[in-house]
Amino acid sequence: MSNPDAFAASQDLSRSSVPNPNRAELEDFDIAVDWEASLDSTNVRLLASPWPRAEAFQGQQPLVRCLVADHQSAGRGRAGKVWHDEPGASLLMSVSIDRKTQPWPSDLSAFSLVTAVCVAERLESTGPVDGRRLWLKWPNDVVRFQATDEGLAKLVGILIEARQHAGQSRLVIGLGINLLPPRNDVSGPKSLPADGLFSRTLQSVQTLDRAWRLAIAKQLSHDLLGAWIDFEAMGLALFAHRIRSRDALFGRPLLIHDEKQDHGLEALGQGLDERGRLLVLCQRAATEAPCIVAISEGSVRLRHQHKA
Repeated sequence: MSNPDAFAASQDLSRSSVPNPNRAELEDFDIAVDWEASLDSTNVRLLASPWPRAEAFQGQQPLVRCLVADHQSAGRGRAGKVWHDEPGASLLMSVSIDRKTQPWPSDLSAFSLVTAVCVAERLESTGPVDGRRLWLKWPNDVVRFQATDEGLAKLVGILIEARQHAGQSRLVIGLGINLLPPRNDVSGPKSLPADGLFSRTLQSVQTLDRAWRLAIAKQLSHDLLGAWIDFEAMGLALFAHRIRSRDALFGRPLLIHDEKQDHGLEALGQGLDERGRLLVLCQRAATEAPCIVAISEGSVRLRHQHKA
C-alpha cells in the first residue's frame, strides 16, 4: 500500500551526490534548433546521432540539441503506438541531452510528468489556448477538458527514451503537440480523442507558422533542460505542487485497463506517489476492503468517458 501524502512530504529530499551544472550557467546556454520538412521520427533521428567526443563537454554541462519537423512518417508514442500528424498542424520536436556520466535516476520514468507540466505551463504562457486550462493525465499526456461532456481530449503526447554508450548517456524527449484540431480522429477504443490548442481559423494558421513553432521549440528546449537539471538534483518532489495543481485524474472516478486484460478496474484517483506512480482507491475483490494502491503501468480513462 502507498501513502498518498508521500509525494508532497518528500519535497525536502535532494540528490546532493549527483554532479550538476550550475543552474545560473544555463541562462545564456545556447541550444541549436534544427528543422526538417519531413523525416521518419525526430526521436529516432536524435537517438541515432553520433556520440560526442569527450573533449566536446565543458565541465559538467550537457550537450543539448533540438530537432523540429513539419511531418513525421513514422511518429511514435508510448507503448508502441503510432503518432499521426498533419503537416503544419503540429509542433513535432525532440530534445536530446547528452551527459558525461552514465547512471540514471532510479525514477527516470517520472520525468515524463515533469516534462508534461513544463509543456503545459509554456503553452499557456504563449497566449490564449482557446481559454481553457491545460491539465496532466498520468502518465505523460497534456490534456484539456472538453466543453461538451467534461471528458478529456489529448493535446500533447510525450515519449522519453534513454541510451548509454562508453560512459556517456543520452536522454531524448519527444513532443507531439496538436496546434490545430485533427481533421480526422484516429484514436483507438482505449485512446483519448485528439484536440488542438487553437481553433482552425485563418488567423490561427497564419500565426502558427514555422517561425512561431521554432521560437516555441527553443523556449521549450530551455525549459526542459532546466527541468532535467533540477529533476536530476532534487527528484520529482521538487515539482510536486505544480504537478498536483494540474492533475486531471485526482478525485475523479477512473477505469484502469491492464494492457493484458480487456476488463477494467474501477477506481478513484488519489494523486501520485514520490515515484510518479498513480495512486487510486479501489476494491480489487468483493471480499476485500477498499484500499489505496499504486499503478505503474496500464491505461487510465475517466470512467464516464470509457468507449465500449
